[in-house]
Amino acid sequence: MSPVDTAPDRTPTDPATPRPPRRGRDRRNQVRYRRRRLLAIVLLLVLVAGAALIGGRAALMYGARFRVNQIDVVGTTQLNPALIRAASGIEIGQPLLAVRADEVRRRLSAVPLLASVEVTRDWPNTVQLSVTERTPVALAASTAGPQLVDSTGLPYERAPKPAPKLPRLAADRVTPGDPDTEAGLAVLAALNPAVRDELQVIEVAGPTQITLRLAGNKQVRWGSSDDSVRKAAVLAALLTQPGTIYDVTAPDLPTIRR
Repeated sequence: MSPVDTAPDRTPTDPATPRPPRRGRDRRNQVRYRRRRLLAIVLLLVLVAGAALIGGRAALMYGARFRVNQIDVVGTTQLNPALIRAASGIEIGQPLLAVRADEVRRRLSAVPLLASVEVTRDWPNTVQLSVTERTPVALAASTAGPQLVDSTGLPYERAPKPAPKLPRLAADRVTPGDPDTEAGLAVLAALNPAVRDELQVIEVAGPTQITLRLAGNKQVRWGSSDDSVRKAAVLAALLTQPGTIYDVTAPDLPTIRR
């Protein structure tokens, strides 16, 4: 006789086979269903919001009410506002939302007299250009003639004829960021108005070798641009005394030569 397998048969319906309770399976199925339904609702809301945003942007972009019909220019004293409007590249009738501030600033950077510009959309149909013009503080020599120089050291435009009464900045290079240029302009900014009116030339042989030439053939040995405010105060007092050479390189020990 062949051996008989005496192990009892167990089918899926055998009570001895462990089976999760039906109530637990139903609860898990309900949780999965609720999660899927919540995800579907969230996705639907995202799609609706996106469609609304696109529709709103399209309305702003193409709606007749939101088109440029006015360009306001504020802050001009030297430039003609019409020139700025033309150089901005903004067109009457274009969508207000299509006006890009960075592009407008890039175009207007080609106008030498403009130091900066702020572009603002004034809904529903106006663009405001708030400009800051350059103010000349000195002159710089060039092959094309005297150039106007602003407080940053930029020679930005040829001086008109006759040239304005401004001191000449005499340095190897007059340009923003140049140490000699910055030193000379620092001295100029420190001078009081009365002395500045008498100033004719700022000679900068180096950041520590600055000499001022005033009206009446007077010379001021300034030295470095360090402590310029103190030196300017001392110089204003010295100039009340007769002399031809005023030395403020050491402001605590100034000297006058007659």
